[in-house]
Amino acid sequence: MHPSRDDQEACETQRARLISYTSWLLLVALSVTAYGAGCSRKGKSEPKSTVDTTKIEVTPPFSAEMWLRLDRSSRMAFIVAYLLGRWDGVSAGCSDAKLEVGSLPGVSGFTPDVADEMWINCGKKYKPSNRPFESYESVITDFYNRYPEDRSVEVPDLLQLLAPDPELTSDEMHKRIKITQKSINN
Repeated sequence: MHPSRDDQEACETQRARLISYTSWLLLVALSVTAYGAGCSRKGKSEPKSTVDTTKIEVTPPFSAEMWLRLDRSSRMAFIVAYLLGRWDGVSAGCSDAKLEVGSLPGVSGFTPDVADEMWINCGKKYKPSNRPFESYESVITDFYNRYPEDRSVEVPDLLQLLAPDPELTSDEMHKRIKITQKSINN
């Protein structure tokens, strides 16, 4: 037996009240928390820090120093996440372009076959090589250890150099990279 239309409407009204009551409780809880956090410092002075902040150096997240501080498993996780994320982004961009190209003003003649061909060719330039993930880690680590003068080159730049060439070594990367120092006075 199915509930009547009036019973269904009553259930929907009950659900709407429950949702709105739950939303109201959440809003009140967040408001009290925000108000309480703002008031907790009223009238109190900030404690004085004993740390000299003028000497604290922050290491950039993609720097050689940060890379060399990480253990191997952390470096591997970074490589896998970076390369898969980059490829997913390129793939999504190519898919969006395929969907939008026909609607652009001044663009005509795009049949579904032409759009498919464009999509297939779109990511070829950015597709990673068949280099094993472990190879990225060992080459980058070797590069930073052997060429400390090149440590201003960040990890993502090295990953982009390595991605298309499965045979590239740290020595060859060092030869390709030209670092120029800008004068502070200029």
